Amino acid sequence: MYKGEFIMNFKKQGMILKIVSAFVTGLWVAGLIIGSIYLVLLAILIVIIEIPIIYIKRDNIKEMFQGDGDVVEDERTQLINEKASSMTLGIFLAVIIYVGIIILALRNSFPEWFLTGYILIGSAVVCLVIYGISRIYYSRKY
Repeated sequence: MYKGEFIMNFKKQGMILKIVSAFVTGLWVAGLIIGSIYLVLLAILIVIIEIPIIYIKRDNIKEMFQGDGDVVEDERTQLINEKASSMTLGIFLAVIIYVGIIILALRNSFPEWFLTGYILIGSAVVCLVIYGISRIYYSRKY
């Protein structure tokens, strides 16, 4: 088997994984819209089955999902992506925290939204903790 067949095989596997992911997403959405726990459980089951397959193929993930083998990503593109993702995370967390604080400040006018404010702030804190842990991990790794 020559290299072209081998890479094509990875691309076919990547396409299958994309189709399965789209199907699982459809199951999640359909299960949440119609309120069927069975569709959600089926989606979870498919993801649990898919995880070992992805783990086995983890070294070839880039070849599976890369559109064209001739495209080379340079350091500038990586830096732009890193800066854009950092800014997105910061803005999103700030908006979530401010909305949570505003909801908590209006608790006398809208008591039914009180729990939502705490959930938003708690979610932002969890996201910040995950971000901090990943920063420590990658600073030690590199």
